[in-house]
Amino acid sequence: METVKKKSWIKSWGVLFLTFFLLWLFAFFIGPWGERNIPVFKNITKVIEANNIDSTAYMYTEIESSYSGEKNLIESLRLKIPEKTGFTMEFLSGVICCFILLLIGFKYLPVD
Repeated sequence: METVKKKSWIKSWGVLFLTFFLLWLFAFFIGPWGERNIPVFKNITKVIEANNIDSTAYMYTEIESSYSGEKNLIESLRLKIPEKTGFTMEFLSGVICCFILLLIGFKYLPVD
């Protein structure tokens, strides 16, 4: 029983250190290589530098423009709410049409 726990403990630490190593490898070698050699990354990097965006901000919550962008997005979504929502005649007729199409499909589908 003791060897199983020790192997699990060693494996867990190994996975943790491997994950940290892969993150470090990506951050310092693979990421910068991609910025130089992959055209899409080059374009993204140019836009970030041209607009002076803090790309290291956590989930863009520390950027002041994200607050105004969120407000504008919420307001535009609020304005786009359709006039007819819920169980209207259009909605119910669409549901009935779907059921009719299903019934026709089941009736005329070939059976193996």
